[in-house]
This record gives sequence, structure tokens and C-alpha cells, in this order.
Amino acid sequence: MPSKRLVIVGGGITGLAAAYYAEQVLPHMNITLIEAGERLGGKIATFREEEFTIERGPDSYVARKHVFTDLIESIGLGDKLVRNNTSQSYILAPDGLHPIPKGTVMGIPTDLTLFSETALLTDEEKQETAERLLHPGELEFPTVDIPLGSYLRPRVGDALVEKLIEPLLSGIYAGDIDRMSTFATYPQFLAGEQKTGSLFEGMRLMRPESRMGAVGGEKSGQFLSLTTGLESVIERLEEVLERTEIRLETPLLEIREEDGRYRLKTDHGPEYADVVLLTVPHQQVCSLLPGADLSILEELHAHSTATVTLICEKGTEALPFEGTGFVVNRHAPYTITACTVIDQKWSHSAPEDYFVLRAFVGRPGEDVLVGATDEELVRIVTRDLESIYGMELKPERTVVSRLFDGLPAYTVGHAERMKLVRENVAKAYPHVYLAGLAYDGVGIPDCVLGARSIIEQIEQLHITC
Repeated sequence: MPSKRLVIVGGGITGLAAAYYAEQVLPHMNITLIEAGERLGGKIATFREEEFTIERGPDSYVARKHVFTDLIESIGLGDKLVRNNTSQSYILAPDGLHPIPKGTVMGIPTDLTLFSETALLTDEEKQETAERLLHPGELEFPTVDIPLGSYLRPRVGDALVEKLIEPLLSGIYAGDIDRMSTFATYPQFLAGEQKTGSLFEGMRLMRPESRMGAVGGEKSGQFLSLTTGLESVIERLEEVLERTEIRLETPLLEIREEDGRYRLKTDHGPEYADVVLLTVPHQQVCSLLPGADLSILEELHAHSTATVTLICEKGTEALPFEGTGFVVNRHAPYTITACTVIDQKWSHSAPEDYFVLRAFVGRPGEDVLVGATDEELVRIVTRDLESIYGMELKPERTVVSRLFDGLPAYTVGHAERMKLVRENVAKAYPHVYLAGLAYDGVGIPDCVLGARSIIEQIEQLHITC
């Protein structure tokens, strides 16, 4: 009996991780990966020139999500892993820059003595926050999904949400905190509260061990990257895949059942598959699977962003304050939404005589500016940063990157809706699977874990026999 064939569509980290896991657990299945573009990696891309290693897409991942670390180590890149430098980071409020309050985790205070030192909130607002955390009263624990803002406001107060939590958290999931799904975005809040009886005690359990030690002890960065850039993971995966046939510049145009298999129409002729894994953007999935009810997926809004990186020689004038960067309160009078001081966050990223500022553009619902020219984006970002830092910036070079419709909004009920989407696909197209950031989380580890889970499903169904 001839071997069955798995075709993975999409050569980003999800598709490549799926191919890697498939080679491990599906030894009798032929594997092909097709990618519409001329390169692998999708949103992961690294600017590497001379002594610079600067990410164009995500610059790191959360260290506690170890599935990606496991993958990196298994392909022989564990010695390249590096944690971010810990330094002061800031909130840019309408009245200026404020250090992110000490003793907070994801914006939630875990040490009220340290939290009391912040000037970001008024004394009355800090008192209200402390009172709510210490004496939560009879708050109803959500048994159905609710907006993240609705979950947090009764537990910490409006002021903390607006001034600290919203700028820190909403940008990650490209959403409005009062529409974002609590279940799909920050279930750790719920898990901590359920375990300890309050959000305050739950977040105290989540504090990194280094922060629970003596005051003045050295902190450990909570994010990981690679000294060679995240794109080196993509390159190594391509190298280690032994049984996967990779075809670039092969866009998928149509999927059709034919004689018990799937016929995949591409620019280079048909491909035949017994199993198909789609890791392409959800908008494309809707057009490829007309026989399934994907109305829910069609309504999933995606947000566009751009990043502008300014590479500047330090010269005689350094930045006026140290720190790894800041996030911008939505009421502050600036276009940018955040800025990372790359050379401060990652020691490997640039020579010592340079500083590197990477600014983000594009708020949810206000992302038209992402389509502006490179020159216009550089001008706007430079203007904002010069105003914030109070100095003239003369970048030696700039790097502009865009992500159009690339960040799906995880609104209330997202997890349940995506479960239904997958069920509808399974009914209409047996052995066609979906994976990627629209379904299981927007971080790199989430995508890797989603890919592994799908391959495990395929293995458990004994499709390879």
C-alpha cells in the first residue's frame, strides 16, 4: 500500500514546526511543505548586517512557554539562547514618562509597599487599588468568557486598568481591553485567582523567583531570543528537515476532494494529499474551503502594524535616560504605540557605540498609517521620538517592516468560536486541519504548540496506516 501524504501549507514557524514534529512521529508518511513566498519564516525575520542583529518581526518569546525552547534545543541551537537584559521600562502617559511600578507582574501589583512609590497613579487611586486587591469582597468568578477589562476593573479599579494594564497588555493581542477575551488572552489571571481565592494572591504566586528574593538581588530576564537572531531557528529547521520536500513560490489556489484524496491546485500544477494542514492566514483559509461554514472566521478582524527601527551612532550625546523602552498610553499625544531600546534590551544586537530605537505604529482600529511610505513612517516616528527624548535624532540607517492584517483580535468567545470553526472544517473536509496564530495564541510558542498538537492528532487517528 503506497504511503499517505501530508501537505503543509505555509512556511512560517507553524508550518515548519509541524513538519519537524511530523518527521518525528509520522515515519511512514510523505511530507511536503508549500510556501507562496520566496522565503521561509513568515513573520519571523532578522536584519543582520555587519555587527547588527535586529528583529524585523517578534524580537523574543516568553521564557516560561518552554515548548519553543525545547524545539530550539532539539535542533542544536540551545547554546545561542539569551535572556533579555533587565532594566527600567516605562509608561508614556499624557503627562510624560513614568517608570513601570515596582512589584507588578503584567501590571498587577504583587508588592503594595513597592507599588506605593509610583507617581503614575494618584494617592487616592493607589489606595483604591490596594483596597480592591486586599479586600475583593464577593466578586463573581467568571464561568463564561468576559471582556478582560470587565474582569480586571472590579478587582483593581479603573485607574490601574487605564494607566498601566491597558498600555501593557492590549498591544500584545492587538485589541481593546474592554473587548478582549479573558479566557483566550490571559487565562493565567483566572487560574491564579481560582487557586488562591484572589487575583492579588494568584499574581504573587506568578512572581519570578528572582523578584521574590532580597531587595537589590539581580533580576532574570523573562524573555528569550537567540544571539544569531530568531531567523536562525527558521534556517536551522530547514536544514534539519530530512524527509520534508519544501517548495517555495508555490501559492495554493484551490482544495478539492478527488477520489478520496485532496487535489491541491497550485501555480506549478496539482498536488495530491491525504492530509492537509493549513497554516496560512485565516483570510486565505476562508477562500480555500468554500464547502465549510466559515462565517465566524470571515468575521475575525485582523490588525495591521509597522515597526520603524532607527540605528544611531551615540556620538557625544547619549539618550537622556536609561531603560529598555516604553509603551504609550492611548491618551498620550503620540502616533507610536511603543518603543524598544534594542541595544539596552539585547546586548548582542548592536555595537557599543550605537543605540537602536525600534518604534511601533498602528493602533487597533487606527492602522491606516501602516500603509504609508517608508519615508513618511520614518518621519513620523523620528518626530515622536525626538519630542519624547528631547533631542535630535540622526539615524545612520533605518529599517521599516510591516505586517498587514496579521494580528487577529481575540475578542470575547474567541476560543469557543475557533473550536466551532475547526469542527465545521472537519465535517466538510475530513483530514484538513488548521493551525496558526488565529486559533491558539499569537506568540511563537503558542504557534509551535498548536502545530505539535495537530500532528499529535494526526498520529492518534492512525491516518498513516
